[in-house]
Amino acid sequence: MVVSVIQSQISAADLTLRPGYSAATLDVEVVNNSDRQASFHIVLAVTGADEQQSYRWYQIAPMTSSKVPPGTLSHYTINITDTPLPDFVGLANVTVRIISPELQSEERHILRLRVEPGIDRVPFKVVLNTDRVQDYPGQIVEITARIHNTSHHTLSVMLSCPGIEPWITQNSPTSMRLRPNRWHNLLMVCQIPDELSACHSQDYPFQILAMDANGHAATADGTLEVLPMGYFELTAEHTAITIPATRRWLPDRHNTSNQVQFQLKNQSNLKDTLHIQALPPTGAMAPPNRQASRRQVTLTPDTVQLQPGQSHSVEAHIQVHRPWLGWVRTGLIDIQARTENAFLELRNDTETLQVKVFPVVPRWLQVAAILLLGGAIAGFWFFQTYRQHHRQLVTSVQFNGTGTRVISGSTDQTIRQWQVNRRYLRLTGDIIPLDKAVRVLRYRPVDNNQLMVGLENGEIQLWDLLKPPTQNPLTLINPAMQQQGDRDDRVMALAPTTDSRYLFSGYGSGQVTQWYIAPDGLNRNLDPRQPIRQLFIPELAIDDVAVVDPDDETLAIAGRYNKLLLWRWSEARGPNTQRAPLTAIQDTSSERSTALLSVDYPAGGQDDYITSLATVEQQPYRLATADNQGRITLWDLDTCLNGTAPCTVLDQWQPNPETAIRSIALTADGCYLASASDDGQLTLWPLTREGRRLTKYLQGEPIRQLNTALNSVDIKSLETGLLIVSGAEDRQVRLNRVRHLQRICQ
Repeated sequence: MVVSVIQSQISAADLTLRPGYSAATLDVEVVNNSDRQASFHIVLAVTGADEQQSYRWYQIAPMTSSKVPPGTLSHYTINITDTPLPDFVGLANVTVRIISPELQSEERHILRLRVEPGIDRVPFKVVLNTDRVQDYPGQIVEITARIHNTSHHTLSVMLSCPGIEPWITQNSPTSMRLRPNRWHNLLMVCQIPDELSACHSQDYPFQILAMDANGHAATADGTLEVLPMGYFELTAEHTAITIPATRRWLPDRHNTSNQVQFQLKNQSNLKDTLHIQALPPTGAMAPPNRQASRRQVTLTPDTVQLQPGQSHSVEAHIQVHRPWLGWVRTGLIDIQARTENAFLELRNDTETLQVKVFPVVPRWLQVAAILLLGGAIAGFWFFQTYRQHHRQLVTSVQFNGTGTRVISGSTDQTIRQWQVNRRYLRLTGDIIPLDKAVRVLRYRPVDNNQLMVGLENGEIQLWDLLKPPTQNPLTLINPAMQQQGDRDDRVMALAPTTDSRYLFSGYGSGQVTQWYIAPDGLNRNLDPRQPIRQLFIPELAIDDVAVVDPDDETLAIAGRYNKLLLWRWSEARGPNTQRAPLTAIQDTSSERSTALLSVDYPAGGQDDYITSLATVEQQPYRLATADNQGRITLWDLDTCLNGTAPCTVLDQWQPNPETAIRSIALTADGCYLASASDDGQLTLWPLTREGRRLTKYLQGEPIRQLNTALNSVDIKSLETGLLIVSGAEDRQVRLNRVRHLQRICQ
């Protein structure tokens, strides 16, 4: 005979239940007849009942037992509180299952449950198809629901929508006739007011309420979310002020302040808090740090909470340290507003105040002193500022081939040459004066005896470094003779070929020009109006160009919209001047025969630029790019220049997505990359032979952190270590010496 490992017994085989009056109670005893410890749990099941909802109509205490030894008796109590089937009245067979996971066995009992009519229930129910809807002010929202008549009789119900009742339109039903045992669809139409102050951006709880003649009511709860709409705005009473406000032509050292009123307007349906701040001053409002405590902008208040449709005034009190001497100084102060959330537009978020600061001593009293001290001040300024450092920001720097000299250009309209000493740069005294700001400069690759200079007005000059700086330069192009672009089209980039025969120039207008600068160029009567080739790409402001293949027959072009193009100038057909619209470039086929190829680079908008290109002298197909989104990419162009496959990305990283990389440079062997960014970070990136970052230096090696933006960088690898030179917006040219960090690349 087979002996069951589970022995159980129930206290009754028939139970009666009246829902709402009393529960039906059942006791179950279970004995562990096995030879090991075991636990038990009990489940009640009825044919047609939803097992997922089983605990809503009965409770078991305890829910499950802990493991008990053989022969142990376990006791359970079951309370049946509701009918197992909705609206069921009658006799139902309930299966009581006793289950043991450890014994992998179960025992069943059949219980007859008689369900009698209970307390009167609502004979219908309401269910929302979705309990959350959302839309903008002025829009029509449809709220859909279903009503189920669970009774056997036809019912009439009244309908309403508490919570948003004023917004319910006349197209919505106010009553409905419900057929027995049927679901009925309901559509309530809501018109959100178009007046922003009448419908704040928030959640509006509502109900779908159905009520019959007997007072029975059923509801379904939902939420209507009104989305943000409108804008915030900052306006100034006036944007030009003077300090002092009155009596400017008489000495008065105590009158050092003025004030201006701003208006903050909330033209939206969103309640928000706006913070007002004054950005760091510029111009005359930015004296040395030691005087910062004597100059301040006080905003009253600096935090404003605005309700929809509300306006609030903010007063900016500006106090400065007025100089005793000097002329009227003009400075700019930016007053900026920002919201705590970014759901809505903040129009005109920054107001720029033009502040004129008058000296304490009127100008007519200063003339005599200026005449007497002018000579001494001019001499001191010349030797301390002009002779030692640039007077304005540095735009371009480069080492010569041996790493013994550095050339630098600036917007102060000078070119300076520096001798590389052990730990610093020494000005050689060779200063080339110009009449326009310098945008870019490059040594002639062969011998480094000539210097190619691109100016602010679009002029390109060749200087012979073996002659005194007072010589006249060889001018390659006169701005008045340009065939494309504006008269003052900036020269943004220069790229000579390795044999110094050709020079490529890139302009802010989208023009790329090829010039002939052969070694005998100084002895030839070159016509600056006749470039060899020209490529004009409207809307593509060019930031940098670079020669990228061993035969010097391909030019990489980078600039606006994150565009990176490869121009096979030797394969170009047609006239010397070619126009290539930006839209056409985006659709250009990548077949081998195409003269202008577009490299697959992450797309960008009109404010996104590829800012710098760098090549490897010993690996002509290796190219590095940097952009103002903080991205640096290393490319292998062999696959796209010598085949039909896309250009290969060797490595790509983004040190700081919020900081632009302004300049990058590679060593001749491609083992190191230096990057300079807007936050003043100068970083060295050691690379493998394959053109990827070393695992140890995935975050780079910080070289120097400055408090000013860096505009240009160059790097030179010597046996004794690495030389890195940088040019910054604080007018400084700085030299850094770094030991070799790794030898795996060589």
